[in-house]
Amino acid sequence: MSSGQPPSSNGPAAGPALSLGVPGRPRRHGRWRRVSLVAAAIGLLAGWVAWYMATPEPLPVDDREVAATGTTRAPVYLGMFAAPEGFDRTLHVAGVKTSATASADVAVTPLLCRGGTIGVTSAPDHFCEELIDPAGATLGEGDSIVLEVSGEQALVAQVDRIRVAFREDLRWDTVPAGHAGATVVLGAG
Repeated sequence: MSSGQPPSSNGPAAGPALSLGVPGRPRRHGRWRRVSLVAAAIGLLAGWVAWYMATPEPLPVDDREVAATGTTRAPVYLGMFAAPEGFDRTLHVAGVKTSATASADVAVTPLLCRGGTIGVTSAPDHFCEELIDPAGATLGEGDSIVLEVSGEQALVAQVDRIRVAFREDLRWDTVPAGHAGATVVLGAG
């Protein structure tokens, strides 16, 4: 067939060979691997940030049980947590959680004692510059958390350790704090 006619279009094409690769397999798998690695790294970083934000330094705790007696006529105030000397933290308190079991109806109210500490008293204003609701307040060195305990009839109450919900910089949590608990006896007044 050397008649000088151009090759037929029905036959194989002359020229460089083309590589078609493996049929059905995209060649972009390297890009997806990089995207997956970046997504995994971002997920790990987000997990670490979430862990960091939810794990502030714990607050001091001890095994001491507070014992208090009083009458139904006047509330008793118990010091449950005091920021120790050298406490170089500022806590933005969201609230204080407490629970108690008692032989009669009892009211247990957490308070923030600014600029002072209380052991057990019925006159907290002698020890605190200010006694306020802890929710929304800041707690720092020299401040303490107090429980006001009152009842309308004679009772014995067992108060559990308090838990403080707070934010410190970017970190937040609800953690146990202070004394292990308290036993309060209120007699008829």
